[in-house]
Amino acid sequence: MVTVPVDRTLWQTAAAAPQPTVRVDPAAVDAVPPARVDPIIALHDVLASPGPDAAEAGEHLRRAILDGTWRG
Repeated sequence: MVTVPVDRTLWQTAAAAPQPTVRVDPAAVDAVPPARVDPIIALHDVLASPGPDAAEAGEHLRRAILDGTWRG
C-alpha cells in the first residue's frame, strides 16, 4: 500500500534535501532495514517538543542538515 501526501511540499523538500555524505559498511547493517526520515520534518518535530533541550537538539540537527552530514 502506498500513501501519497496531499501536501506537495513534502516531495519538494525530500528532493531538495542533500544526500548524506557518510558511508556505512553494508556488512555492519545486513539485517537492519534503513530508516528514512525527512530531516526538515524531524527538525520541526524536535523544535516543537516540550523537552528542556529541544533548542539545543534542534541546533545540532539544523547544523547536520546544512553541513550535509545528517543520516536519515
